[in-house]
Amino acid sequence: MKLHITFTLSMLLPIIVWAQTPQKPKEKDTTIVLNAVSVSGKKPMLKRKADRLEFNIENTPLQNLNGWDILKNTPNVVVKNEELTIRGSSQILVTINDKRTMMTQEQLKMFLENMDGNNISSIEVITNPPAKYEAQGGAVLNIKMKQNKLLGYKGTLSSRYHQSIYAKGRLGLAQSFNTDKLQVSGNYDFVSGNYVRKNFDVVIFDNNNTRWESDMVRKSQSHQQHLYNFSSQYSLDSLTTFQLGFDGTFNPNLVGRYNVPTNIYNTLTNQLESNYVTLNQRDQRYGNFNAYLVLDKKFGNHNLTLSNNYSNNTHREDQDVATTLRFINQPEEYRRFANNSNQHIKLYATQLDYRLAENSFTLEGGLKYSYVNNRNDLRFLTDNGGSLIFDPTRSNLFNYEENIYAAYLSSEYKWKKWEMKLGLRSETTRINTDSDNPVAQNANTRTNIFPTFYLMHQLKEDQQLGFSYGKRISRPNYSFLNPSKSYYNLYAYFQGDANLQSTMFHNISLTYTLKDWNFETYYSYIKNPSMEISIQNPETFETKYHYTNIRKGEIIGMNFSKSFSITNLWKLNLFAMGEYNEDFFMGVDGQLYKNNVFFYNANLSTQITLDKAKTWDLSASYNYNSKSVQGSFTISPSQRTNIVLNKKMFNKRFETGLVLNDLFKTDKNTISTRYANQNQYFKDYRDTQYFMINLKFHFGNQKVKDAKAARKTDEQKRM
Repeated sequence: MKLHITFTLSMLLPIIVWAQTPQKPKEKDTTIVLNAVSVSGKKPMLKRKADRLEFNIENTPLQNLNGWDILKNTPNVVVKNEELTIRGSSQILVTINDKRTMMTQEQLKMFLENMDGNNISSIEVITNPPAKYEAQGGAVLNIKMKQNKLLGYKGTLSSRYHQSIYAKGRLGLAQSFNTDKLQVSGNYDFVSGNYVRKNFDVVIFDNNNTRWESDMVRKSQSHQQHLYNFSSQYSLDSLTTFQLGFDGTFNPNLVGRYNVPTNIYNTLTNQLESNYVTLNQRDQRYGNFNAYLVLDKKFGNHNLTLSNNYSNNTHREDQDVATTLRFINQPEEYRRFANNSNQHIKLYATQLDYRLAENSFTLEGGLKYSYVNNRNDLRFLTDNGGSLIFDPTRSNLFNYEENIYAAYLSSEYKWKKWEMKLGLRSETTRINTDSDNPVAQNANTRTNIFPTFYLMHQLKEDQQLGFSYGKRISRPNYSFLNPSKSYYNLYAYFQGDANLQSTMFHNISLTYTLKDWNFETYYSYIKNPSMEISIQNPETFETKYHYTNIRKGEIIGMNFSKSFSITNLWKLNLFAMGEYNEDFFMGVDGQLYKNNVFFYNANLSTQITLDKAKTWDLSASYNYNSKSVQGSFTISPSQRTNIVLNKKMFNKRFETGLVLNDLFKTDKNTISTRYANQNQYFKDYRDTQYFMINLKFHFGNQKVKDAKAARKTDEQKRM
């Protein structure tokens, strides 16, 4: 997911990016008001609430990082092989101001890498979302954007130069205008650069006494990425407001040219016997568009909200793969194939929410309907005498339709030193899957009930005890339901599962706060977790990367956090966690296997203001992950060290920042699997060591309140 651009020093200064500053007034229906526990100070870095941990980065040097790296530095969030996880599970939702983004995993990562961290106020890690939230996802990771308060006009020009193995750059503009009744904001960003991922894959076929080693550098060029956003809000009167907006991304050409040599060794003699070279030319074009319309009406203590969302996502990929084979005792051979994949996803959702708030009692309820259609047309072409011809035996047309009918009801009550909230959500899902090659049809209707419960007690003035329980579901990403084979080369392909089951989560949490120390113990039972596993076939020497369900997973753990204010200008933050993970999966030999480990994570960071005028800021952080497991895979330990320096000038109208990320190049993994006749590993590095220079110029009234962006639907995340 890397882009390409080349800069010289003379070009760097004129690079000005319009910084995205989407903002949203505090919504009274998105957070359970159960005595927030501040760690220290008026605006602590870490704040424990009944159902979430809030990581406040506003006015800290961490805002010089991009959105993706801020998430990687968030306590309770662990990145395993560049995949976000919470409590051992990667099946989480990432939202922006409670708003879903309609992107694939790779597109989401690229989007967050291009997000200006200066616009982020805090990160909420919501491990037990209330019933008002869709039941999708084991946990919710919510990015909260900055809020401003005064009327008028403002704008920000900004630029970013990013140097890792190759250079990248971003240019953009953000503007906002507010009156008493109308709020309008919009931004546009242009991004260009090269993106690199290095892999060294080793597959050992024990029965054949051979070891296959592939050394691949995936360099992808994207000379133009376009990100845009528009939000508006109009207040008809003090009780009635309308919201209208849209956002999207467009990448017209993501180009990859991969030269992958594979050497085959005899494991008995360690001698090179055979080899082949794969040339892979891959061109991608994708875009997504999301629009919303919201009506909000108040009647005294009553509130009604009607939300409508529409999303459209397209993704085209053309791949041409040529292989030169030099196998032992066989003549040299040249083989070639190609495929063209077109995916189109459309979604519509409407939701009605009701809220009643009276003194110590709150009642909420709502209804929702959503419809999704996913169509994927895969055309496979084989070589015939030097020309490519259509091969119907390896082509496939895949169609998926989904209807979800949901209703929820929750109530909150406070008395003396107690606070309690109960919630119940029902979701009925109707799906229809149709694949012509391989032939797979699946039509079913299922209703699930999702209870939530929160209880908090004030033991003493500086002590609180809390308990929560929540049941969640994670429905499969639409792309993972396609059962057709998508080949990377002659001996490796990816295949989804049309009958992929939804994952169920049962989460229990107990929290205790003593002064400014926060402690939490938790347990999660995960039924039918889904993930990618690899399967070797000794008969054909193929490796299949299959997205499927494993049997179950269990997690039990604890964590603690604290922020220290050493002086008025120096803060220190500590987060540590340890958990025992168990994953049970069915092996290729039909046996049940257990992969377990004790995993621990430590996150230490400090923020120092270097002058009394508060124009120089320094931040340093260190993060360590121990060995972990994911299905049949074991993931090696990793660590990361960051330094951020920020300077404000000219009455804080101009900012410049320097970021040094992964200082010692230790943020990389070795992923391995070893059981039955499966024996393989690969080393993975995703170009995480870099330095970055940020330049920003603010003009106009910098305290303008941006138009509130509406929340999107849960289904959009799965796209």
